Order: sequence, then C-alpha cells, then structure tokens
Amino acid sequence: MPNIATVLKEEIARLARKELRQHIDPLRAQVLAQRKAISALKQEVAALQRDMAKLAKGTSKATQAKTDSGSSGKPSRYSGALLRKLRERLGLSRDAFAPLIGASPQAVYNWEQTDTRPRQEFLDKIALVRGLSKAQVAALLEQHGAPKTTRKAGKKTAKNKAVRAKAA
Repeated sequence: MPNIATVLKEEIARLARKELRQHIDPLRAQVLAQRKAISALKQEVAALQRDMAKLAKGTSKATQAKTDSGSSGKPSRYSGALLRKLRERLGLSRDAFAPLIGASPQAVYNWEQTDTRPRQEFLDKIALVRGLSKAQVAALLEQHGAPKTTRKAGKKTAKNKAVRAKAA
C-alpha cells in the first residue's frame, strides 16, 4: 500500500502543474506572436536600409553638392533648349556667352545639346544671367573686356576674313 504522504505529494504537484499551464500557455502564445512581429520588423528595417543604400549610390554628385552648398535653397530649373533660347535672346554666340558664366564654349554646347548637365555653380550663374537685359549683359562683357559677338556677326566676320584672305 502506498504511503499517503507520497500520494498526497503527487496530487499536489499534478494540480500545481495544471494551474501553471493555464497561466503559462497564453503567455507562450503572446511571446510567439511578439517574436514573429520582431522578425517582420527586422526584415522591414533591412529592406529599408538596402533601399537607402541604393538611393545613396544613385544620387549624383551634383545633387549632393547642391544640398551641401545650399546656395539659394530653391532648385534651379534647367533645360538645354532654354539655355539656347536665353543665349539667343541676349544675342550672344557660345564664345561670348561662355566667359559670361565662366565656362568654356564647348561646355555650353554640351549643355545645350543635353549631353551633360551644368554643375550647381554654373546653374546659379545662368540663373543670374537669366535676369539680366541685353544692355546689362553688354555692359558686363565690356567691363570684362570680352568682345560682344552675336551668332550672325560671328558668321559675317568669318566670311569677311575669308574674302580678305582671297583678296590678299
């Protein structure tokens, strides 16, 4: 015959395990759900970091320079066709327009053909020139000693030089 103390002890242990299980099972389910949520959040953070790295690689140096310099706070509009129209409105050749903004005539040509895009410093200068009149531009060119030549005048002088070369 079993000892009453051991039977009583086993029954108390069984009831205690049953009581604990009732309190622990919901907590286990809750912990499992939280682990799944944490895992999903970690995956989302990793994806966002990958996207951020891709964007950082994709940004051009000009964009980074623009944000670093913070020259005017407002981005400058740019279009090759608009640059050509501005130059033609002012009646300037590429050779005359280039020193006005501190660039080479070849760079102006590339910008107009949209082969390249001007750096922020040139965009700022172009924006300044955009607000000037023909007379103001002529005064600037005279002040800096650069000859004011138009496209038509440039062609005429080239023709005159050819005629003079034939005559000589």
